[in-house]
Amino acid sequence: MSQEIKDFQCATAERILHIYKNLGHRRVLLADEVGLGKTYVAKQVINLIREWHKQEQDDFFKVVYICSNANIADQNIEKLGVDNRMSISESRLSMQHLYIKLAEKRIAEQREKGEMPESIIPLTPSTSFRFYSAQGTANERALMYDILCELPQFKDHKKDISNLLSCNVKNWHELTIIYNGKIKECGKDYLCEMYGKLQISLSDTIINQLIEYAQNGCDNRQRADLINKLRRIFAGISIDMLDPDLVIMDEFQRFNSLLEQSDDEQSMLANKFFDNKRSNTKILLLSATPYKPYSTLEELNTDGNDEHYQDFMKVMDFLYATKDKTDRFKLIWHTYSAALKRTDVVDLTPLVSAKNEAEETLYGVMCRTERFNSGIIDDSQVCDVQVLPEDILSFAECQHLMDCLSHENKKIHLGNLPMEYVKSSPYLLSFMDKYELKKQIVSALHHLEVKKSGKMKALLLSRDAINKYRSIPFASGKLKYLHDLVFGVRHEKKTHLLLWVPASNPYYTAESVFECNEARSFSKVILFSSWEMVPRMISIMMSYYSDLYTFGELTEPKIGYASKKKNRYGEGRLRTGGLLEYPCRTLAGLFSPAEFYGEKLSSIRRIIKQRIQEKFAQNTLIHTLPQQGRNNAQLILSLMRILDDEPVEDLIGLYVPSNALDVMTDIAIASPAVCAYRQSGNEEDAKMVAKAIVSVFNKPESAVVIDLMYNKKNDDDYYESILDYCVIGNLQAVLDEYAHMAQKKKLGHVISDAIIGTSNLSIDTTDSLGTDKKKQLMRCHFAIPFIDKTVTDKSVARTSNIRKAFNSPFRPFLLSTTSIGQEGLDFHWYARKIIHWNLPSNPVDLEQREGRINRYKCLAIRRNVVKLYGNAVYHTWDDLFSMAYKDLKGTHSDIVPYWCLPVAELTEEQRAKLEYIERIVPLYPLSRDRYKYDRLIKVLALYRMTLGQPRQEELLNLLKDMHLSDEQLKELTIDLCPYNKERES
Repeated sequence: MSQEIKDFQCATAERILHIYKNLGHRRVLLADEVGLGKTYVAKQVINLIREWHKQEQDDFFKVVYICSNANIADQNIEKLGVDNRMSISESRLSMQHLYIKLAEKRIAEQREKGEMPESIIPLTPSTSFRFYSAQGTANERALMYDILCELPQFKDHKKDISNLLSCNVKNWHELTIIYNGKIKECGKDYLCEMYGKLQISLSDTIINQLIEYAQNGCDNRQRADLINKLRRIFAGISIDMLDPDLVIMDEFQRFNSLLEQSDDEQSMLANKFFDNKRSNTKILLLSATPYKPYSTLEELNTDGNDEHYQDFMKVMDFLYATKDKTDRFKLIWHTYSAALKRTDVVDLTPLVSAKNEAEETLYGVMCRTERFNSGIIDDSQVCDVQVLPEDILSFAECQHLMDCLSHENKKIHLGNLPMEYVKSSPYLLSFMDKYELKKQIVSALHHLEVKKSGKMKALLLSRDAINKYRSIPFASGKLKYLHDLVFGVRHEKKTHLLLWVPASNPYYTAESVFECNEARSFSKVILFSSWEMVPRMISIMMSYYSDLYTFGELTEPKIGYASKKKNRYGEGRLRTGGLLEYPCRTLAGLFSPAEFYGEKLSSIRRIIKQRIQEKFAQNTLIHTLPQQGRNNAQLILSLMRILDDEPVEDLIGLYVPSNALDVMTDIAIASPAVCAYRQSGNEEDAKMVAKAIVSVFNKPESAVVIDLMYNKKNDDDYYESILDYCVIGNLQAVLDEYAHMAQKKKLGHVISDAIIGTSNLSIDTTDSLGTDKKKQLMRCHFAIPFIDKTVTDKSVARTSNIRKAFNSPFRPFLLSTTSIGQEGLDFHWYARKIIHWNLPSNPVDLEQREGRINRYKCLAIRRNVVKLYGNAVYHTWDDLFSMAYKDLKGTHSDIVPYWCLPVAELTEEQRAKLEYIERIVPLYPLSRDRYKYDRLIKVLALYRMTLGQPRQEELLNLLKDMHLSDEQLKELTIDLCPYNKERES
């Protein structure tokens, strides 16, 4: 299952091929708006170029894919559809000489079959183009060792060089054997070619240094420096041999330093890679924001640089490649800029003419498609929040504390508390870790008794209140607003009882917690803030409130937040391999969504129960068994195996428990394993799905929800309660929707990757600040933060886990982040609510944020397709979208209905049904934020007209003063969309 390419994407791919093939430009920028599927366009570009090269009788099709990290590479390379994908561990630039030759060995075999061999090579700037202090990978060093030690200069020093380059790796000897075998596979010609190139590249200094270090030893820094010199040499040889047909640079704005002309080794290597003399290499840049799209006057006045204009011209210099082409573009662009800035315009014709010429020139190297956003964003919750007494008290207490500390110690001057801090978070000193201000306060408190510094109730959480599950005051109008939005004023929305997002297209009605109005419109929430303390605060406080309304409601046993027990409440109640994990084929066949769509659960249960009775009666073994007792899950599992004609280990003492029919009825409808089997038809995959869902129910946060809803604490009853929860939660519909979004028939690996554990954050409390007492550990599960700025393998993996978890129907339900979450991560599968806790300064940042959830088949689109085309008859998700496409597309591109709906063309009755992407901006009354928001929205409507212009804000003011009509604005806006161009012609 894969996403079919849409018409506007196909038009873009055809245009890019035309630029390469007919216009003579070999560098193209694909700058489609966030979320419109640039990777799928790139896949189609690869397909078109592959066919072109086949016609040209190319003997080997090579694609190099460059992205910012290995995680993105793993995510996107499969989508690109190129055979012979190289693993990241072997994709270092310094190793490509070997793999190029190995691939060439396969050419003869594939050519005999009439095929053109192909390969895709993933590279990352941090590992392929940069050679700083790291020692590379063991694979790199082993390959270098095997080749170097065959050179005459090093033959007598093999053992010493091996010890030097091994860096004490345990499997070093095995690696050298593996690569020695691959070298032999390439043949003598390869070795001769490498020896010739190394004799030229290896200086006497490096040769002597390697021998000296190998014989006499060196420190780690010296060894790393030498290894990196060798890596650079081998990387240079690889570039000479690589000569790719297509280079794709994904989200290249993250590493656009590769495009700069510089004297450092990274740039020299990159420039060699992008050498314009390589007549065969075509370069495709992918980025929605290849340059800073908008610079405010405030930013210009701060540093004097116009980043937008400078970035734009730098990208144009790279795209046009040669000086004469660049000069021609700049002349045309300057003429257009001058026309835009004229204030005495009466007739727009000259301006439109200049714009058209500039547009046509830019269209020769760049394509950009944008969605139409009218009608999809609901901004009714851009509203004032109530100012609480604690909002003011927080400022007063913190400022008083800072004044006291400054007074007591004349060497310290803490100044004034930034008002933005107070507006952003309650309990500042609990959440301001890593802030310099808090470090100074804590340092000063060590020299002063805390009691002398005044009250701090509004600044710190109470450990005692937390551990006793007391209700903690919001102490912030914004936090209260968020709490009421998610849980309700008195947690009447029952969000704390949901373990997954209710299905957009439920198969039957159960009159449960999943079917109240609040649940039916429930959405995950993504929250953006300018301050790192906010995601910490939001994740801790919202997870605590979820615990308060579950663990805090328990009357027996009464437990504290910081449990001293080895296992937390309810952990591990369900045993591995239990009846919830058995994909019973017989029971799976007794229920189908198509047959029972729209029916009441009570009548479905009655029919399924009768069918199971008939199966019992037809089975020669089961119909002879006695009925007695209940609550024996193992016996029910045995009965299911008998129905499937599977072997049962022990038949002695077998009987039919009195609750067997009721339990097996629920298993047939919504057991995790049975649902997954019905969805995929694969038993092993069904077991994997079930195991993952069982792990959800084995979490304390889930166990307490089940116990509260069913008022049962007995572990023997737990599986029955879970089955009922799965039934009323329409688990089959939930998994089918998830599979549709994942574009996978088998969900096992997808769902296993999406279940993440509870994370912990430590905070200061009233008794720990300024003391040696341990901080309070707080759990984050209902809400989680995404604030890790580091770029390491571990942080990349964590980012991937967060994305997969949030893009699943399961918890977490709220993700809070800073600007680092604005680009590159998609969170649209189950979220249609976005909160701007703090407004960005730049209108494009607002678009980037909302682009996280305004994407292909996002939650709002799916729900609306069901509302408009779901009826009394069951339809698959593919059927529903086909109906919407047939009815709504009209003259629009395929952006309708997959990205947005033509709301203006719908009837009033249809519009009344719709759900929207909710833009939520909590504002304090009379604050400057209201003015800031209004200005952002006004600029959003016009900033595209200032593309590539210096001093954009001044130009916008000029355009506003011209009072242009919507039609005139459209005429003056640069359009680089190939689909639109095709329609116009």
